Amino acid sequence: MRRAAWMLASSLATGCYAGGEAGLDTDAASETDTMGSADGSSGPSSGDGDGDGGDGHGEPAERCESSKIGPPLLRRLTQAEFDATVRTVFPAIAGTFDAVSVGADTTSALGFRNDAGTLVVGEQTAAEILATAEDVGDAITDPGVFASVLPCSSEAPDEGCARTFAQEYGARLFRRSLTQGELDRYVALYASVSGQSDFGTGIKWMLVSLFQSPHVVYRSELGEDAGDGTRTLTGWELATALAYDYSGAPPSDTLRTLGEQGGLAEPQARVEQARMLLSTEAGRQSVHRFFEDWIDYPEVALKTRPDTPEFDAVRSALAQETRRFIDTVILEDEGDVQSLLLADYTSLDAELAAYYGWGEVSGEPEVVPRPEAWGVGLLAQGSVLAANAQIDASSPTQRGLLVYERLLCKEPPPVPEDIPAIEPPDPGVSTTRQRYEESHMANPGCRSCHAFFDPIGFSFEHFDPAGRYRADEAGLTIDASGSIPVGVLDEEVTFDGLTDLSQTLAALPEVTDCVSGLTAAYVFGGAGGQSCLAEEARTALGEGEISMVEFLAQLAAAPHFTTREP
Repeated sequence: MRRAAWMLASSLATGCYAGGEAGLDTDAASETDTMGSADGSSGPSSGDGDGDGGDGHGEPAERCESSKIGPPLLRRLTQAEFDATVRTVFPAIAGTFDAVSVGADTTSALGFRNDAGTLVVGEQTAAEILATAEDVGDAITDPGVFASVLPCSSEAPDEGCARTFAQEYGARLFRRSLTQGELDRYVALYASVSGQSDFGTGIKWMLVSLFQSPHVVYRSELGEDAGDGTRTLTGWELATALAYDYSGAPPSDTLRTLGEQGGLAEPQARVEQARMLLSTEAGRQSVHRFFEDWIDYPEVALKTRPDTPEFDAVRSALAQETRRFIDTVILEDEGDVQSLLLADYTSLDAELAAYYGWGEVSGEPEVVPRPEAWGVGLLAQGSVLAANAQIDASSPTQRGLLVYERLLCKEPPPVPEDIPAIEPPDPGVSTTRQRYEESHMANPGCRSCHAFFDPIGFSFEHFDPAGRYRADEAGLTIDASGSIPVGVLDEEVTFDGLTDLSQTLAALPEVTDCVSGLTAAYVFGGAGGQSCLAEEARTALGEGEISMVEFLAQLAAAPHFTTREP
């Protein structure tokens, strides 16, 4: 039985883009239950394993006169979505199920872990899905749990009970009702196994087969031929997209039924559902996942700063500070991009207040104003500053690249080979800026690239590698003036210090266009590389008419949410 399950798992080793008339094989209980062929070859887009392939993308900041649509997609569930699917479909196993065995998701060229272009299934991921399926099967058939999952298992453990299981839980896993043919095949599989063992074993292996189906592993956004040269997502596909995009979990029975009955066809109905989902705790977590991917501030927890012994004790607290900051600015105060860049407060607990030297904070974390010299907004967060620095020095390059890539949507040129090392810090002799200017800006070979982002990074120089303000650098005067040069913008923009940089960025329409474009790309799983999605909502966000959360909800009204290229 395990060999058959492994063959089924191996057949999932396919790519994830789907174009033309591609669709899901409905023979869900067979060994060729694939998006390609039984030997693991793939359809329109392929990957050789776990996502090291190309995830071509457009220009996220690009603006167009009208919104565009992307190609049909098959979006593999992320690690978090797999876990949420298990826990949502089988809440009774919370006490016996640890976690899914699926490994970390591959990061795309845009920095996101949910891009359909990188989330493919190779042999390793197929084996991990199989292991997860077996773990879930063991958990639900545990004697202390089985009756609560399937009441008829203790009353009438027969083929009719097995059919009830396949019908009820299959629909929740597939995010749609099973066809009669699918239902019959899964019940036949149960009968074959249970005939050689017992009822519980038959249910376990029926579930293992269900869980490995492409209908579970992938989110279908293929749609049906609309007769006008486009494809329209089905009602159950819309329910699935709403649920995962705005809560990171599968649709409830109510939402799925609403979709199947045509209740999600109108844009406003989808926006209302999106708002409801975003207001839940799961919805808030989905918003946080975007910010974690976009700015990558949790990376601070992996850093070390030998010259700052107290840093090790606050690494995780720095990440939590930024999470609370986003909670306040985006989720509670319903702020926009400008609010995120200009907020003059943060959220500190006693440990971080002592670390920063801002006075005393007692009890639970509280919102406190930032000292005037300490900058404002997201870029002044200790986690952001420390995550983008060297182990023993600040880094104008890393910090400049953060703005260049994540707020201006510019793609740096490839890193050349044999890069000469910058001289290590020599306290009291030269500043970090002087060393970078000598190594990067005065060297023609380096300047051709670094001239675009190092001048941005110089504005961060009043902040040390541990994320704290410094009035000087080992007694030397700091020059925190910087610029965004021509070639990045149409004309040079100058500023002095981090607060001035944040104010400058907040006033640039290019920044909101970048953030809104990246947000849309994230929600739509890369959208097959298409840009210019949800242009009306992007304009409203740029003009300050809606908040960031409302912008997320309005994406559900975008043409791409329901319609795909042929």
